[in-house]
Order: sequence, then structure tokens, then C-alpha cells
Amino acid sequence: MDYKFIRPLQERAKELQCLYDIENVLSDEKKDFHYIFNKIVDIIPNGWQFPPFCHAIIELDDNLFYLQESDVPELSQTAELIVDNNIVGKIVVFYKDLPFTNEVFLAEEQKLLNTIANRLSIFIFNCRLRKTIKLLSEKKDIANEQNYLDDYKDEYWKWRFQMAQKIANKTDFKYYGIDAIYIIGSTKEATAGPASDIDLLVHFKGTEYQKNLFKSWIDGWNHSLSEFNRRKTGYKLEDGLIDLHIITDEDIEKKTSFAVMIGSANNPARLLKKGK
Repeated sequence: MDYKFIRPLQERAKELQCLYDIENVLSDEKKDFHYIFNKIVDIIPNGWQFPPFCHAIIELDDNLFYLQESDVPELSQTAELIVDNNIVGKIVVFYKDLPFTNEVFLAEEQKLLNTIANRLSIFIFNCRLRKTIKLLSEKKDIANEQNYLDDYKDEYWKWRFQMAQKIANKTDFKYYGIDAIYIIGSTKEATAGPASDIDLLVHFKGTEYQKNLFKSWIDGWNHSLSEFNRRKTGYKLEDGLIDLHIITDEDIEKKTSFAVMIGSANNPARLLKKGK
């Protein structure tokens, strides 16, 4: 078999393995932030053409993560880390002491780097969200908060609705391929209790890749809000607080499942935000 046909397949396999290894590192919640990022800069070169000469640096706020300190040459690949619509850092991949400079970087490698940067951006956002919610919950006495909520039952649905609205406002509709986000269920009806879900109905028009990115984005909110709810009420929801329902144009046209609630005269979904 001709090697020129085999090599591209080998490169794609390396790239997939690189993404798989990074995902494994990010899924280990027991490891601290610095360990995770140092591990990732060790993994990244394995996805490029010439791993022995390849190096990666992650810049995040005032932190630098690298295995070996080195000046970054002009010939490099870069992808920005974007959290909450702000650039918080970047990933730089470059070669050092490579004996040649022709066709050093592939277009597929830039796509790989962009994918890694997107995944890390979501990870950073989720970490910051969990930290923020933890700080907010620690400012209140849980016992007093429980008594307050017992006296004012409407607080259950109110803060759920506020969080649903915040999620909709923070979501990049174009990036994730979203047309509209609605709220349904007990939160919309103002009847939510301490163990109630936040039911989000999402009109999706994007690709499968965008859908997976969006689910990762929601997953961060999901488990963070679930922990916040546990601290406030004592109720632990194993599957998280958000129940995500994704519908398409075809679902709306055929009025299948939850899609029937869009524009319904009876029990309609409540629009939180629509894309431009």
C-alpha cells in the first residue's frame, strides 16, 4: 500500500488520540488546576507531525504552563482561550530544533488546536462557575436559608428562573447553532419545589459537533447549579438540575414531543431568548 495514503490516516489517528487523552485529563475532578494544564501541555505535542521536536505553552491570565521554557519562534500555531466572550489566554504550539521548516504545520493541526482551545475554554468557564456558586453559597447560613425557603416557597422557582435566564443570555447562539431557548415545566409555571428540575427547551439548528459543544456548556451549569441547590435545600439531584430538551425544525413541523409546546395555545413554552 502506498505510504502517501497511509500517512494522513496515521495523522488523523494521532489527533483523535490527542483529543481523547485531553478529555481523560479534564474528566478527572480530583486533580488540581495546575496539574491538569501541565498534563495537557505534555499531551498536545503528540497530536502533531513531529512530537519529539514539538512544544506547547498555555497562557491563562497571569499563568504560564509549559514543560520546557523556550522562546516561541515566529513559525507557530495559536488558538485563543475565550471565556464568557473574553480572551483569557491562548495555546501556542511550536517546534524547536527541527532540522527542516517546509510543511511544518498542517491545516488539520490548526483545526485540532482550535478544538482543544474550545474544550479548555469550556472547562475554565465551568471551573469558574463552580467557584462562584460555591462562594455565593458559603456567604449564607444554610440552616437560616432553609428556614427562609420554607417560609417563602416561591423562592424555589424564582432563582431557577433567574438562572435559566442567565444561561440563555450567556449562551453564544451563533457559535452553538441555537435558534431559541425556552423554559417549560414547573419553573415556568412557578410551582417548582426544592427537588424540581430546570427544564430548558432548545430549538437547535446546528451541526452534531455544535450540539456536543452546547451539551458540554450546559453540563457545567447543570452540575454547578445542582450543587448550589444541594447547599440551599439539602436535596441532591444525581443527574443535575437542568433537564435539557433539544428540538429541531423537523420536530416543530411535525409537532413531535416537546416541540408541540412552541406557539401552543395550551401550556406554551416561555421564550427566554431568540437568536438574531
